[in-house]
Amino acid sequence: MDIKTLLDNLHEEVSCSVCMTTFTEPKILPCLHSFCLHCLNEILRTSGGHDMIACPECRREVQVPSSGNLKDLPTNFRINSLLDVLAIKECHTARVKCGNCDESSRHSSYCFQCCAFWCDECIIAHNLIKANKEHRVLALKDFEDQDIEDVLKRPAFCQQKHHEKEDLKFFCKNCDVAICNLCVATIHDGHAKIVLEEVASERKIQVRSVIETQKKNIEHKKNVIADLERQCNHIEARGNAVKRDIHKFAENMIEFIEKKKKEMLNKADKQIKESLGCVRTQQCEVKRQVKLLETAVEKAETFLKRYTNAEIAQIDKSLNMLLPDDVSDVGKQAASDLEGLRQFRFKENKTLLGSLHSDGIGSFQSYVTNTCAHQSTAEGKGINEAIVGLESNFLLTTRNAEGEQCYNERDSVTVEIKNQQGHDCATEVRLKDEKDGSYKVRYFLKDTGKCQVSVKVNEEHIRGSPFPIKPKPRQFRHVLSFGKQGSSVGMLCCPYGMAVNERDEIAVTDNKNHRVQVFSSDGTYLRSFGGKGNLDHQLRDPLGLSVDRNGNIIVADKGNKVIKTFSPSGQFLYKLGEDEGEGEGEGFTSPFHCIQYDKYLIVSDDGDHCIKVFDINGNFLYKFGNKGNRDGEFNSPRFLSVNKAGHLMVCDKNNDRVQVFELSGKFITKFGKQGNGPGEFKDPTSTAVLSDGRIVVADWLNHRIQIFE
Repeated sequence: MDIKTLLDNLHEEVSCSVCMTTFTEPKILPCLHSFCLHCLNEILRTSGGHDMIACPECRREVQVPSSGNLKDLPTNFRINSLLDVLAIKECHTARVKCGNCDESSRHSSYCFQCCAFWCDECIIAHNLIKANKEHRVLALKDFEDQDIEDVLKRPAFCQQKHHEKEDLKFFCKNCDVAICNLCVATIHDGHAKIVLEEVASERKIQVRSVIETQKKNIEHKKNVIADLERQCNHIEARGNAVKRDIHKFAENMIEFIEKKKKEMLNKADKQIKESLGCVRTQQCEVKRQVKLLETAVEKAETFLKRYTNAEIAQIDKSLNMLLPDDVSDVGKQAASDLEGLRQFRFKENKTLLGSLHSDGIGSFQSYVTNTCAHQSTAEGKGINEAIVGLESNFLLTTRNAEGEQCYNERDSVTVEIKNQQGHDCATEVRLKDEKDGSYKVRYFLKDTGKCQVSVKVNEEHIRGSPFPIKPKPRQFRHVLSFGKQGSSVGMLCCPYGMAVNERDEIAVTDNKNHRVQVFSSDGTYLRSFGGKGNLDHQLRDPLGLSVDRNGNIIVADKGNKVIKTFSPSGQFLYKLGEDEGEGEGEGFTSPFHCIQYDKYLIVSDDGDHCIKVFDINGNFLYKFGNKGNRDGEFNSPRFLSVNKAGHLMVCDKNNDRVQVFELSGKFITKFGKQGNGPGEFKDPTSTAVLSDGRIVVADWLNHRIQIFE
């Protein structure tokens, strides 16, 4: 603190916090708080104690000196110096007490060696003493900032009676107090003593060590404060997000309920209107009939009144004309219609209402976790690069604030792969919780444009997230072949259809052997079923096959003109299309294969050389391709499959290649050409995709299976 600031705040520095006035005989406690001696004596008196006193500031218990006199507590020499500075500062407005005669005077001087104030009369006597000739004396009115600093740096003097002019130069270990030369030979004679500077040096080292420790502690606590502030911000942000989610969900539910209410009311209005219309029509018809009948009755009554008996007797054949048969029939029909009175009833969805009563519209969850998102990490190639259509992976590790791996089963972990437009650019993002704070992440990229992996823990990005990915286009390389021409187990004769189940088992329709064989992904034979015939468990010229979500194998039994479904082990389950003749569709010439993907049914039309796409209900949507050998054209398209990137793969049989499309029909790439070498085909008929993204192709006239990556 500079002199100016000190002088501006001087009254605060020299005011006792107990009596709220200027210090008198300031004593310092071990806790470094200072108070007037008389204030401490009053506290000791009123506390009822004799050996302990509580600090008025921090309430720490302080031992009373063994003498029982609080005057033996250490004097705060700095406050004494500040009191002198206060007297110097206010010398123009207040009298200063002379340190020699105790008289107060407006004109005083200060001796820097005696460390005392002198009035004008006493200073003359002071200056006459030969020993004081070298003393530095300055009138208070002439003090400047540097002079005040010199006052503050004055040495500490002994407080014992008759020792007041002696510097404190030693430290008594027995009494734990600073003493002067006279104290050494008198009061503290025989005590263990040490030079004061040595003790001060040791204490300074100790204090500096404590200061450094506390500075580190302060820094740590500031970091804790910053962390707590971040937590506050996080809580507020997450709280607001949760409230937005609640509002959005509730509003969506209300909107949905309002929509359903409107639909139901419209349906009720329509039914009521139709029913009323029907009844009103019947009512009008009956009124018409009543009018006709009333006219007929009136005519008959007139006839009875006006005609003679002879005339009446002769109308036997004309009697029915008075009451026409059609009127009677209509009347009877109307009467019968009234017997079936239409009723209306609203059947409440009590299950929904009960669910709302018991579970509400959702649940608000609050939990404590040590997981720190910005300390959590992701490692592996999958956060930096990926090949379209092949599996990419990385490892996510959740960590606490100290960077240590930690786990909380309630942590929310999300992974999104999006392009620059914010659209998903990966399929099948899979997250495996290892239950130890590590998560294995797998995904298949489907776009080659710029994209990024966003990894969040409890809705916050982890360290480095989002990660930019460098997508690489896929290139196919031959890695394995199995099977050869023949009819024995594991041998093939014109393999046609092919599909892969969740265990990576490859099912193949062995066309000319009239069977289905199942192999492992390394080509090992596992089992087979079928055999030529028209019984349920037999097949004739089987072509396409696929695996449903339950693992059942669906086979196109061309020779028997049916679709048969078998269990994974080969047991017949049921069939479709028996005795139904040729199938009907949107302009099919020769449909060869059909697969279901997402919300689409996709059919290859072998005779029309195109691909036709339907919705899940069988409604025609669009088609693409025509006969030819250019990109996007076909010559007898056969079996279909969808790779891990969500792209449609078509076996273009007579062009000896496989073409790859977006589901919209946009051409992407192709591979293969005519030949019998690795990567070459002779009438490729079917493809399938392994779980790691590799492509399996049935090479029909080469009598083999090829795998590409």
